[in-house]
Amino acid sequence: MHKYVNFEAWHGAWSVLCESKKSTPMNTARFLFLTLAMAAVSTPSVGQSATTTLSSSANNTAESNGDISSRDKWRHVGFHLISDWQGDEVESVLDDQSFGFALTYMKHDRHGLLDGGFDIGFQPMGGFDTTAVVTQDDGTTMEGQLRVRNQLVHAHYLLRLTLFQRGKIQPFAEGFVGARGSLLGARFTAQGSDEFTPVNDVPFFSANFSYGYALGARIQMSERKFLTARYGEMHHLDGGNVVQVADADQLTVGPDGTVTSNATAGVTLPPYTVRVGLALNF
Repeated sequence: MHKYVNFEAWHGAWSVLCESKKSTPMNTARFLFLTLAMAAVSTPSVGQSATTTLSSSANNTAESNGDISSRDKWRHVGFHLISDWQGDEVESVLDDQSFGFALTYMKHDRHGLLDGGFDIGFQPMGGFDTTAVVTQDDGTTMEGQLRVRNQLVHAHYLLRLTLFQRGKIQPFAEGFVGARGSLLGARFTAQGSDEFTPVNDVPFFSANFSYGYALGARIQMSERKFLTARYGEMHHLDGGNVVQVADADQLTVGPDGTVTSNATAGVTLPPYTVRVGLALNF
C-alpha cells in the first residue's frame, strides 16, 4: 500500500504563514513541523516504490537467466547409438558389432503430464562390398566400389513421462507406436574419389506396424546437456515381427550401377533395443 502526501494541508499551512504580516517564531515553528511531517510521510512511499522496482527487475533477470527446465515450454533433441538384439546375453550386443543411430525430437509443456515427439533410426543388418564397373550416361565406364547394405529402420511417435525434472538424474518411461522394417540401400564410390553417389534410393523396402515401451534415465551434465540411457521392448501384431529382407546373394547390379533385388528372405525382428547417447534441451 502506497502513502501519499497531503498537499492541500501543506498548502493551507503555507497560506496561514503568508497571510500573517510578519513571520513570527510561532508561525515559523509550525511551518517547519508540517514540512518535516510531510517529508517523513512521503519517504516510505518513495522507498517502497524503489524497492518494488528493484525486486521486479531482479525477478525478471532471474527468470531470463534461470535454468531452462524451469520454463513452461522447451524442446529436446537426442542423438543415440542403438542396437537391437534377439534377447540373448547382453554381451552378445557388443560381440555382434551391429550398431546404428537414432534421432529423438520432443516438445515439453509444463502444463501437460506427458511430452510428445518422434523417434527415427536405422541399424545395419547385413550386406556386401564389391568392385563394379558402371556405365555413365555418355557411354564411358567407371570403376569403383559398390556398397550394398540391408538396414533395420524404425519411425515411431512416442510419449514420455519424466520424473524429477529438476534433478541431476531424471528417470523416464516411454510408450511408442509406428512402423519398423528393413530397406536396402546401395551407393557407388568411384576409384580415386572419396565422394559416394547413391545409385538408387530404396531398391527394396518392407515394414510392419509396431508398438512398445521403454525405460531409461537422463543424467544432467550441464544446464542443457544430458547423458541418456534407454532400454525398450518392441511388439507387433500377429506375424508382424517377420519382415522381408533382400537376399544379398540374389542381387543384380546393372551396367549403370543400379541394384535390383531378385529374392527375399523372412527375418524375425529383434524384440529388444538398447541405446546410449547425448541429449540437448533448447
